[in-house]
Amino acid sequence: MNDSEEVSKEVALRMPAVSIIILNYDGIDVLPTCLRSVYDSKYPNFEVIVVDNGSTDQSVEVAEKEFPEAIIVRNGRNLGFSAGNNIGIARSGGEYVVLLNNDTVVHPDWLKELVKGAIQLKGGFYQPKILLMEDSKIMNSAGNMIHLAGFGLCRGLGEPDTGQFEERVEIGYASGACVFASRRAIEEIGLLDPVYFAYNEDTDWGWRGRMFGWKSYYIPAAVIYHKWSRFGSRSRLKFYYLERNRIATLIKNYSHRTLILLFPILLLFELAVILYSLRTGWLPQKIKGYIDLFKSRRDLIAQRRQLQSRRRFSDRVVIEVFVDEMEHFYLGSAIGPLNKIVHLLSWIVTRYV
Repeated sequence: MNDSEEVSKEVALRMPAVSIIILNYDGIDVLPTCLRSVYDSKYPNFEVIVVDNGSTDQSVEVAEKEFPEAIIVRNGRNLGFSAGNNIGIARSGGEYVVLLNNDTVVHPDWLKELVKGAIQLKGGFYQPKILLMEDSKIMNSAGNMIHLAGFGLCRGLGEPDTGQFEERVEIGYASGACVFASRRAIEEIGLLDPVYFAYNEDTDWGWRGRMFGWKSYYIPAAVIYHKWSRFGSRSRLKFYYLERNRIATLIKNYSHRTLILLFPILLLFELAVILYSLRTGWLPQKIKGYIDLFKSRRDLIAQRRQLQSRRRFSDRVVIEVFVDEMEHFYLGSAIGPLNKIVHLLSWIVTRYV
């Protein structure tokens, strides 16, 4: 090793170490491309951990052959998004941790910009600008927001990227497609909730973060591309997980007082979602969600008690970045009147939380 290489290595080691965790399940068509882009990153100090959830398509073998420097963790079966990523976090050693979907491609400067933002803003969670892989001029997410009724919303979804999202802003939570997290924040608020299996775990993480004072931020200078439509945006199974997990998040994270004050809003949206499930024929999935929540009520209550006893900030502070208006395909033409009612009720409610 010559002198210049030694200097470069010393400089790299002074940069915060980042652990990039890529969860994989039968990702032969996307994982190698994702890894190739990650290893082209211009940031000098990172490790890559591929956590495989029992793939049967040789994607891990391909990754091992093409990227021997990557750490491979084999779970043997599909543990879901939360539990799989938690295993990767436990295996990681970086000051910062990235959870990155295997169906993404990253810009060479993405990691450098995320680290820069983390150092300057001193928050807990960060999200890059996420553009659609199939059309890089269209937004997937410019930071995700939380609705008072527990829905997670992608800011800018489907909009042309014309420079309207070029400001660093505080957001409700970082999209699970790419979460850049401070290890200190993770150590305080805990890992992803493995009960969720799929969907809403990122909403819950960002929400819990705010309860402990760890804010989430959108970093537009960091850019990644996401193959968002890979598994389809609407399905019975996805509806089941989204609805079950949304209600679980409300139960765990809101205080008793807030739940009581927000009850009219929560009831309105619950009725609207039930009507949607009737129209689509997905009522059995909605009912299954209720049944599963009832079966897991003891665990939910235990989690709730533990979380509420440890939280450092009240709901008045937490919901400062929540939104009371939205567009959602569940709600169709009902969204206009609902938004007006919720906006009025939230103006009243937030003064008494």
